[in-house]
Amino acid sequence: MLVVDTHTHVVSDDEETYPLHPRGGATGPWYREDPCSVERLLALMDESGVDRVVLVQGMTAYDTDNRYTHDSARRYPERCTSVAYLDLGGPDPAGELRRLVEGEGMRGLRWVSLFDGRSLEEPASVWRTAAELGIPVIVTVLADLLPVLADAIPRLPAIPLALDHCGFADFSLGVPDELAALAAFPNLHLKVSSNVLESAEPHGDVRDLVCELAARFGARRLMWGSDYSQTHDRPYPELVARQRHAASRLTDDGRDWYLGGTALSVWPELAP
Repeated sequence: MLVVDTHTHVVSDDEETYPLHPRGGATGPWYREDPCSVERLLALMDESGVDRVVLVQGMTAYDTDNRYTHDSARRYPERCTSVAYLDLGGPDPAGELRRLVEGEGMRGLRWVSLFDGRSLEEPASVWRTAAELGIPVIVTVLADLLPVLADAIPRLPAIPLALDHCGFADFSLGVPDELAALAAFPNLHLKVSSNVLESAEPHGDVRDLVCELAARFGARRLMWGSDYSQTHDRPYPELVARQRHAASRLTDDGRDWYLGGTALSVWPELAP
């Protein structure tokens, strides 16, 4: 089974062609502290035994300027795919999504409800367009919106959804009920990112957490993501090793799904 990192952010060395548009207040200046071009990321992947990668638009570095993300994926299509971020409150977000997918080859949308309290269901035209285009949607919400997400999913198109960073859930007492309730929706997948492992480590063995998530959701609905280079407190190979360790108590089949199979089911263009 291929190993697929489903959550990475790349930053160009060429700021003239790809100028930064930092979105202040959301994160620290990771794009200055450890900027990682796609070429550097590919070299780190080779070093770490990672075969494929999902390039997620680094919204706090480039905001809605998706050019470096989609250009990188088109430059290395045998190893990369890309996910867009756009202004859902813009004049024509559905049209922009169609342009990014059909014109620029992007293969997913990052739906973010962090900054402005935007409804998870509006604009409905964007959800309809994502369904028409056959792309997955990565949902980025904080833990207090998990019940809102559970309420909304039955009214959304039945397309693959991936919950970013497990919804920033609090794992201090195990898997919280608000997250566990989402297991009822078979099209929803969990991104178990480096952030998730870091938040859970003080409260127990992360291998137990991954096993519990697999028991509730099924390993076929779990995928890992390094969050590199936004997460850069340790080298990329160490972030990958950390995820392999976290998955080490799963069955062989479950580990294959966690490390790559689930990602290939959501982004089949990454398959050989």
